[in-house]
Amino acid sequence: MASVAMGQQQQQQQQQAISSAGHGEKMYHAPRLQISIGDFDLIQRLGDGSFSTVVLGRYKGDGCCYAVKIVNKSLVLRNKMADYIRNERNVLDRLHHPGIAQLQFTFQDSESLYMGLEHCPNGELYEQLQSRGPLPLSDAVQYAAEIVDILAYLRSMEVMHRDLKPENLLLDAQGRLKLIDFGSAKALFLPPTVRLSGNHRATSFVGTAEYVSPEVLNNAGISYSVDLWALGCIVYQMLTGRPPFKGASEYLTFQLITSGSLSFPEGFPPAARDLVEGLLQLEPTQRLAFGSLSMGLEPAARDLVEGLLQLEPTQRLGHRSIAEVQRHPFFAGVNWAAVRAAAAPQFVPPQPRDPDDTALDWEFQSLVRNAAPPVQYEYLPPGATV
Repeated sequence: MASVAMGQQQQQQQQQAISSAGHGEKMYHAPRLQISIGDFDLIQRLGDGSFSTVVLGRYKGDGCCYAVKIVNKSLVLRNKMADYIRNERNVLDRLHHPGIAQLQFTFQDSESLYMGLEHCPNGELYEQLQSRGPLPLSDAVQYAAEIVDILAYLRSMEVMHRDLKPENLLLDAQGRLKLIDFGSAKALFLPPTVRLSGNHRATSFVGTAEYVSPEVLNNAGISYSVDLWALGCIVYQMLTGRPPFKGASEYLTFQLITSGSLSFPEGFPPAARDLVEGLLQLEPTQRLAFGSLSMGLEPAARDLVEGLLQLEPTQRLGHRSIAEVQRHPFFAGVNWAAVRAAAAPQFVPPQPRDPDDTALDWEFQSLVRNAAPPVQYEYLPPGATV
């Protein structure tokens, strides 16, 4: 009886840790729980990465659903990607913003690492663009404002996401955007011994072809402007239904990006065009939110500006504000103090998953079997073994 009572007490503590995660804490730290994947009812697969699978899991202790990211330890170690997994955990452990899918808890077993993330039930922004095509201007403005609000917070936390794209922007229950996937993020707030090691330099290629900035392709030093470049690509895509740089192959896409080959279709809103052109400057220091301040300045001021606009972030005198983007005419009428209080754009609900697809997903069914409790036999015939 004592062991049963101890088990119930442990379950209550785990439920409390999960249900209280991320609410009202000034310095957020996701709890590391002593639970197992068997404590969840696995409902369906949500997505896949190179070394991970994300599933929808309902925690048996409180009935709440989470996006459980399952990271295969063997694959991570074999491909020497442990730094990226550790980086994502360290970054998410410090971020607490309504526009970022919250890391609620972590746990592990001998084979896998598990991250319990806030579940966003209405799918990706990418799926909305596929379903709806070009968005109305008012919807594009609201989504773009939510992204800018997220980027302003990340900059205040000294974080570069480096893989901003519609697939990494999810819609929550109210249809508001939440950013995910911080495995490639560069966090300047982390001590040098905790950041991505020297083998993963800031100039290394990360990101997705259609949204990667030219300075990354040119192996140049990067800054917060890599995310501004991606923002410009997303605004263009929301208003036209396609990315601004899309070649027949990844190589041809890179050629379009580095050459700055950008064209606008007829009817593209003038304010939006001006914003996109400002964000998609080939020279990072000419992008909106950096600004050219040296013209007509005295030598001392010019020297200050040159110090502020160093390409190497560690040599920069300070961090620039994203306020220039917020003041752009494209965002006229946006209340930046209450961006996420504005009415969310209408969206197309995701299609219910076909039960047959889930039943035929052998990898997911294998996870379900591994999570199931062992079969208990009340009676075994003589000579039978389990």
